[in-house]
Formats: sequence, structure tokens, C-alpha cells
Amino acid sequence: MFITLEGIDGSGKSTQAKKIGSWLEKRTQSPVILTHEPSCLRSIILGLRNLCATSELLLFLADRAEHVEREILPALIAGHSVVCERWNESTLAYQSGGHKLSESKVKELIRACEFPEPDIKIFLDIEPETAMKRVNSRGNKDKFEEEGLKLLRDVAKSYREMPGLIRIECGGKSEDEVFREITGHLEGLT
Repeated sequence: MFITLEGIDGSGKSTQAKKIGSWLEKRTQSPVILTHEPSCLRSIILGLRNLCATSELLLFLADRAEHVEREILPALIAGHSVVCERWNESTLAYQSGGHKLSESKVKELIRACEFPEPDIKIFLDIEPETAMKRVNSRGNKDKFEEEGLKLLRDVAKSYREMPGLIRIECGGKSEDEVFREITGHLEGLT
């Protein structure tokens, strides 16, 4: 299985990815690879400030291409499940919704890359104000988190308008409640 978790910064993707990984390993008796994006070029992407939006988009796509070739495809070919924090929808939400690149341009470039399609795409939906509090409590912020509440609002709006995502409302729910809702969607696929 190839599962992706989407959501704004502070939505709980890392927490839920770990829970899903453990649950899937027990259920399938097979290794699960936990990964996230950006991956291979993470320090470059997050370290470069003031990039134009198109350059940033191209770096994210280059990172994903490396990620697919080095980690995701080998794991899937070996019969392992992969749980990935962020995928094409994050690129669309952040670069188009957040940084205002043309949605059609972003979609066209993603499509041209022919990345594997996840079996299920889960969107952890949380109010941007709540997510920002979580981000602030963590301390060290990356360059996207430093952009603040306006970016999170724009990105959340973009996610909420996307078709094909399993939307899990996270506001006011415990980690375990969110996890139970996620596994309810995964049970039919395993």
C-alpha cells in the first residue's frame, strides 16, 4: 500500500504516520516504510530563502523524483507499504494555494513527472489558528512555518477544495480519535 498524509503544518501528520505504520505492520506482518517530503533535498529546499515560487516548485519536484527512485519505488516493489507525509497535493496546496503559482502550471508539471499514485490520500484538516499554536510550541520553525498564519489559511483553503482526499477533521479530537477514523478508512484496503 502507498498511503499519503496531507495537511498544513501542525496538523499531526508525523504523529499519525507513526501510528499508521505500527498498525499496518501488525495487520500485514510486513515492513512499513515511513517517509516524508521534502526528503533527499530537504536541507537545500528549507535552507534557501527568497527563492522565486517557480524555482521552489522545481526543487520540490526534483526532490520527489529522487525520493521515488531511491525510497518509494524500491519499497513498493519489495512488497512493503509506504506511508508518506506530503505528496503531490502538498505541492499544489503550498505552491498554488499558498504561493499563488498558476494551478494549471503546477498540475501540468506534477503530471509530467508521472509520480506513482497513492492508494489512499488522507487530509488531516485543522483550523490554521490551532495549527499555528502547535507550530509555535515546537520552537524551531522552517521557512514555510515562518510565513505564518496567512500562508496556513491559504494552504488550508486550497486543500479543502481538492477532490480525491479523505478528509479527517482533527479539531477538538484526540490523537487516538483521529487515528481510529483513519484506520476506519484503511481497513477495507488491507
